[in-house]
Amino acid sequence: MSAISIPMLPDSAPFTPSQRAWLNGFFAGIFGRAATAQASPGVSAATSVAVAPASPVVEEEEDYPWHDSALGMDERLKLAEGKPRERVMMAAMAQLDCGACGYLCKTYSEAIAIGEEKDLTKCAPGGRDTSRKLKELVAAGGGTVVPVADVRVKTAAAPAAKFGRHNPFPARLLKCENLSKPGSAKETRFVALDLKGSGVSYRVGDSLGVLPENCPDTIGWILEALNASGAESVDTPGGVRVTLHEALLKHYSLGKPTDLMLELLINSATDPIESAQLKELLAADGCSDGEEVLDLLQRFPSAQPEPEEFITALSPIQPRLYSISSSMKAHPDEVHLTVATVRYLNGRGRQCKGVASTFFAERMRPGQKVRVFVQQSHGFSVPENPDAPLIMVGPGTGIAPFRAFLEERKAMGAKGRNWLFFGDQRSDFDFLYREELEQHRRDGSLTRLDTAFSRDSAAKVYVQQRMIENGSELWSWIQAGAHFCVCGDAKRMANDVDEALKAILAEHGKMTADEAKAYVAQLAKSKRYLRDVY
Repeated sequence: MSAISIPMLPDSAPFTPSQRAWLNGFFAGIFGRAATAQASPGVSAATSVAVAPASPVVEEEEDYPWHDSALGMDERLKLAEGKPRERVMMAAMAQLDCGACGYLCKTYSEAIAIGEEKDLTKCAPGGRDTSRKLKELVAAGGGTVVPVADVRVKTAAAPAAKFGRHNPFPARLLKCENLSKPGSAKETRFVALDLKGSGVSYRVGDSLGVLPENCPDTIGWILEALNASGAESVDTPGGVRVTLHEALLKHYSLGKPTDLMLELLINSATDPIESAQLKELLAADGCSDGEEVLDLLQRFPSAQPEPEEFITALSPIQPRLYSISSSMKAHPDEVHLTVATVRYLNGRGRQCKGVASTFFAERMRPGQKVRVFVQQSHGFSVPENPDAPLIMVGPGTGIAPFRAFLEERKAMGAKGRNWLFFGDQRSDFDFLYREELEQHRRDGSLTRLDTAFSRDSAAKVYVQQRMIENGSELWSWIQAGAHFCVCGDAKRMANDVDEALKAILAEHGKMTADEAKAYVAQLAKSKRYLRDVY
């Protein structure tokens, strides 16, 4: 019998990953291969499919060399030259696969390319650079996604999981305590939430999605600027009628104005000077200096759109993702977070607040509830081998998942050595979880703890410098099979740590710069170099 060619949909086909996986399994079943090898468990068996004749194309797994958060955008775009438009869009994103936008970098770009997703500002880590580049690519057009076959999918509604992103669990707040000591320039909170009876579970390395409520003061100022009472009836993003006040409180983002908001204010401004200034803002690719919706309304008071129009120009409120700071083995019915409270003055001198962080710090009390869901990590976790050594680099709130890692490894009875690099501003005020870490040192579950407090001395010291100071031993741990994990700021710390690691490999591993770079790439490929950066 001659071999049968099995048609496979390419990644560029205009379907979600679960749809593509299901269809590839469907084709495999038709052509004699077990459908279950390809089928996605997340798609209902009730899916009905109409299939036109397909070309016998088998696509190899794609490699995405630009999918590296350590690369600059120019480097990423160069690596994606000549690729389909959705891959170039993917290269414009921050490459973190953080899930805050509701997608991965790859699936977000595909959704934009086929027209399913219109919001080009969802990549928060990529910020204005990413949204600007996406806007350019969408405006340029071309490179339209062409499917291998004309496959139309009609999916019956699958039973929803009890709790998840689209059906968050209302978790009761147990604790919200300040981890920073009096005198600190920061406010970092320990947050404990009750999961009892929810059936919600998580693994160390996962994140918790939090759906916060906006600040009532901000809502009051917006209503005043709109000359609205808040009792007006409007739609939520899901089409449910609620009051304007409730919509602004729970359902819409009041942060960075969308282009649609600028266009709405241009059309509703009765002052021609204000209208002209708003047009200049739109032409200049939107607001800068951290301006938010409220700033625009106060800056251009003649623009007072109707509540219904105003709501449609806002983006839906996005969940905030926090690295989980606890292990279920140590806290079976709880989930813990480490939250830096964000307060700052924007470019116009107005006091602004982080929506979720100040929701916890200022507006929630123990016993009140917040909507949450678990966002699974993509491989960021403790080593599967409990005997493998583990090196963790987590300054500031980057310590969050490593608190969970230490709890997990201790509860498992793992024999592998653990080494933590932690840093912050001042040891007297900002040594997060100090007592717990010292207890781990005493009982042997934390082998080494190296700290770097940048403001304890005239010369600022950071975690990457502590790594270099201990480069010889760090290299010996890596040679012994250690996993190297980093959590924290993507733009500065994570890149500095990456460069420090390569420098250590070059010096102590006797490698050239290119060899060190290739070695790090191989560590990442073998899942021994993991990053949870934002």
